[in-house]
Amino acid sequence: MELERLSLIEIREKLKNKEVDAPTLVDSIIRNIEEDNKRDDKIYAYLEIFKEEALEKAKEAQDRINKGENLPLLGVPIAIKDNLCYKDHTMTCSSKMLEGYIAPYTAISVQRLIDNGAIIIGRTNMDEFAMGGTTETSDYGVTRNPVNRKYVPGGSSGGSAAAIAANFAYGALGSDTGGSIRQPSSFCGVVGVKPTYGRVPRLGCVAMASSLDQVGPITKNVEDAALMTKIIAGYNPKEGTTIKLDVPDFNAKLDGDIKGMKIGIAKEYYETDLINKKVKENIINAIENLKAHGAEVVEISLPNAKYGSRVYTAVMAAEVASNMGRYDGIRYGHHPKGNYNLDEYYYESRSVGLAFETRARMLFGTLMTGKEYFHSHYEHALKVRKLMQMDFETAFESVDVIISPTSPVTAGLLGTRDQTNSELSFLSDSYASNINLSGLPAMSVPCGVDENSMPVGIQFITNFFNEVDMFRMAYAHQISFNK
Repeated sequence: MELERLSLIEIREKLKNKEVDAPTLVDSIIRNIEEDNKRDDKIYAYLEIFKEEALEKAKEAQDRINKGENLPLLGVPIAIKDNLCYKDHTMTCSSKMLEGYIAPYTAISVQRLIDNGAIIIGRTNMDEFAMGGTTETSDYGVTRNPVNRKYVPGGSSGGSAAAIAANFAYGALGSDTGGSIRQPSSFCGVVGVKPTYGRVPRLGCVAMASSLDQVGPITKNVEDAALMTKIIAGYNPKEGTTIKLDVPDFNAKLDGDIKGMKIGIAKEYYETDLINKKVKENIINAIENLKAHGAEVVEISLPNAKYGSRVYTAVMAAEVASNMGRYDGIRYGHHPKGNYNLDEYYYESRSVGLAFETRARMLFGTLMTGKEYFHSHYEHALKVRKLMQMDFETAFESVDVIISPTSPVTAGLLGTRDQTNSELSFLSDSYASNINLSGLPAMSVPCGVDENSMPVGIQFITNFFNEVDMFRMAYAHQISFNK
């Protein structure tokens, strides 16, 4: 039996029943990663493996298992994105700006995994400061898609998605600002969740755009995603954006029964020639399967969805400019050597420490919030954002779940990021970024393949804090699609 191919819940059962021991399991995973790293076309999901520590933690976990301790993640290897703090460990956000930076504390989401027995096996590659959709803007090398190594894994959580797809971990954490969990999950054929904004603490996740960022899990199936979401969710009194609500047992509702549930199909997401034909075909077939299992399909309209990517660009860039201001090379960050005045020092620090994509977003955000464009562009974008939120509120008065492609396209070839059709790029972003702008929960689940045998993802969107119905419908899709 290839243990690394098992799901998180399955491997936890085997650990609990002592069919496998934690040290052997962790050692096997690490060996597989190290073996892959010897290849010229290595996947490069991880920037760093915490090898010695992980093996020591595995021994401790096995002792706890032997004593009868029972935690949902006890002894299970989990990966974390390189923008999540893990005390006394390096965290770089895949940027030279933070090269050698040691996290002074542990992110709340990571700590909750540890408190439930998880072994943090390493930190995964990402687009620099989470700015990108291919994991090619990392300062430390590109990550390849395990399904086909000639293709990108998506981004910015591409390393986490690749780690799960390659069986290099049983679960991983990513962050999602405009689709950065869901899109790479779609491209790599795994499951990715963006919870409701405020459901999961952000403390310890390096901010990109604070009103959009959300931490979430990437897993091999819906059941594992539901479990990990429950573990990391919940109120945190140290931050103002988490909501004081009870966290449901998401797994308890995974029974496949969706009779009477209403699925919303927004015409704006389907009536375009820019969607890959195989993507559209797979999504429509999946909806028909759900309909055959008792769900009702309702046509809805999201009239402002078409503005989503433009609104996202303005809001995201403005918040990026604000958040990135702290990286000045003085308090922390890249320290250039030489005699400079202050302006020269900033320029040298950021020119070397930050990649082009990050600098471009900072400059655009600064422009957006300047006197000339604040009212005509940024303020206007905030008003349209509200209209988009109202569209979703209206839609959820008549449906339980909205279904769309996670992305209208599948993974592209490595090295072709700058050749993307701009119109298609805007559409691609809108399927995912509209959800962040609205603060809603959404998840991507595998839904077949395209003409190149690359994975297609289907997206399930529900109303605020209604992850129960999201997981319920996603699970029904999973079991019907896998028959």
